[in-house]
Amino acid sequence: MPLRKWILPLVLVSALVFVLSLRQLSDPDLGFHLKYGKWIVTNQCVPVNDLSTYTVPTHAYIDLHWLFQVVLYGVYILTGYPGISIFVCVLSMFLALLMLLRLRSPEISPPVTCIALFAFFLIIEPRIAPRPEMFTFLFLAAMLLILDLYAAQRKNMLYLLPVIMLLWCNMHALFVIGLVVMAVYFISLVIRYRKFDNQLLTWMIISWLVCLINPYGIRGFALPIELLTRFDPNNIYNQHIQEFIPFFSQPHFVIRDYLFIILLGISAVFTFLTFDKRKPHIVILLLLFGFLAIGSVRNIPLFALIAVPIISRQLSQLSGKTGQWCNHINQPLFVLMIIFPALLIPRLFTNAYYTGNNSFNKTGIGIDNAHLPAQAATFLLNNHLDERIINSIGFGGWFSWTLPQPVFMDGRLEVMQEPLYREVTQSWNDGLENLISRYHPQLIVYNYLKYYPWTLQIKEMGNWRLIYADGIAAIFASNTCAEEIPAVDLSSLPSSDIPGMHQTFRDWVRGFYQQTDDEQISRQHLDLFRLQMVSERKNDRRGLRAVTFFNAANLKYNSGDINGALADYDSAIMLQPDYAKAFNNRGILLASAFRNYTGAISDFTRAIEINSAYGDAYLGRGTAFFMMKDPASACKDWKIAWSYGNSQAATLVKLHCTRQ
Repeated sequence: MPLRKWILPLVLVSALVFVLSLRQLSDPDLGFHLKYGKWIVTNQCVPVNDLSTYTVPTHAYIDLHWLFQVVLYGVYILTGYPGISIFVCVLSMFLALLMLLRLRSPEISPPVTCIALFAFFLIIEPRIAPRPEMFTFLFLAAMLLILDLYAAQRKNMLYLLPVIMLLWCNMHALFVIGLVVMAVYFISLVIRYRKFDNQLLTWMIISWLVCLINPYGIRGFALPIELLTRFDPNNIYNQHIQEFIPFFSQPHFVIRDYLFIILLGISAVFTFLTFDKRKPHIVILLLLFGFLAIGSVRNIPLFALIAVPIISRQLSQLSGKTGQWCNHINQPLFVLMIIFPALLIPRLFTNAYYTGNNSFNKTGIGIDNAHLPAQAATFLLNNHLDERIINSIGFGGWFSWTLPQPVFMDGRLEVMQEPLYREVTQSWNDGLENLISRYHPQLIVYNYLKYYPWTLQIKEMGNWRLIYADGIAAIFASNTCAEEIPAVDLSSLPSSDIPGMHQTFRDWVRGFYQQTDDEQISRQHLDLFRLQMVSERKNDRRGLRAVTFFNAANLKYNSGDINGALADYDSAIMLQPDYAKAFNNRGILLASAFRNYTGAISDFTRAIEINSAYGDAYLGRGTAFFMMKDPASACKDWKIAWSYGNSQAATLVKLHCTRQ
């Protein structure tokens, strides 16, 4: 198939990359990057100690991200928050250009190029964010392009390596990756030609030396070494923070995870099949970065950067051996590479793609109020609440940027360090009162979806009142703070704790044209918070723990974590065997997600035994009977549910039971 015919698929894939990269701002680190960018510009120097918290102000802060922060702050000053979204998109498109340059080779066919670019961005999409990591991707891609041209074609652009390293070591701590990659290529050339490559050696040494040209000198190498400790399974950050966990320890996989598994498998198989053509640096890089990716999910994009062009060449080499057979699949591939981007682009506009992959990202520009505590910060500012706060870790970065007072902690783990974070994790297990006694806050501002054990503890303390709640954040004030602000009336919060029955195909079709309802999601979150606040059996610790698991299960169900939701419903029922709501919701889950109608009927029946007037349980059991082709039993249960005021049951009766 002529090259020009592949322009359309390539344009569609490029459009997909553009839409995939144009996102609302939701990264929790955005705030402190802006804060320190402003501070550096204002003070004309870099920080050496923490300037954001009241808990660890004496801790050293080696800010190797200073240049990124200055650039980000400059973008903000010129264009505001929408401009930052566009800036990230531009960086992502530049990364796509570098990948295309690496894939531009006579031995790589147009179908392989399109598939490679398409798969690459679906794999790395969780890391497309206003973080210095974006520049690591760019610098690594550029370095690999330069080194590949030198190793394969002896095109000498090695003089650019020191420039790349000078920028890299002042933007991100992962600049050490560049040093390792250069060393791997040098070793590979020594093995191939059995002598030192003096040109590469010279520019490599210069590149190493320019890394000392950073505001911290030799101390700049301390931070990358410290970051290595995060990959230790015994490290507390590794155990609690999602991006550090090993790949196969994730509770469930989504599309990008399966693509990574395929990429990993193909890398191993193709390297074996084409081993006679392999150069040592290819094998070393695949092994090294494959190991890093399996060890921590945040390293997966680095492996994809390394592996995708390598596999593309390997695939082209193998296709050359298979001859005419590959020509027969070019046309189907052409059609698929038109269909796939064309299907995904509208689902990105509606955010259905992100929702289906359990992601909080959203297409658009500017602040995502559903995932950054911008509205909570505005409430604090408007009411002049500048007292000492305790905050959850994901809120600290934004608060340090927007609020006048120091925060309790933010996302700079190397500054906070393990002892303080250990105190936080202990506070989840009935230790919040100890945390409050030690730090004496007047305000507690936190993400109640992630820190729900705090809610149960605050409720029982009695000396804190809720003064604000939105779809992600809750603010509690001590009884002596902001007395003029009334407590939130819990009855004003949403009160529907029943997750909807998922209509998988209908929801999938709706995702092509209907925008995700952010207000509905916020209502669901507030409902979960209300349930935590008004949970029964206040003095029963087992009952409280059961409610905690129940609320967590509802949240996981609505976010797509089906297996996690099932496990939490099981835990709630084990702790409280007469928990009718847990039986009912587990029945909904079994019926809608697992198609286990027999198990669902059993759960609905148990809920009815506990509460004979439970209309929702009759509705669910009737629906399960209907799916099992038992309309008589279904109509009987729906009519009972209708008698208890269930409007959905009334609709079903009118639709299906007029002849019963």
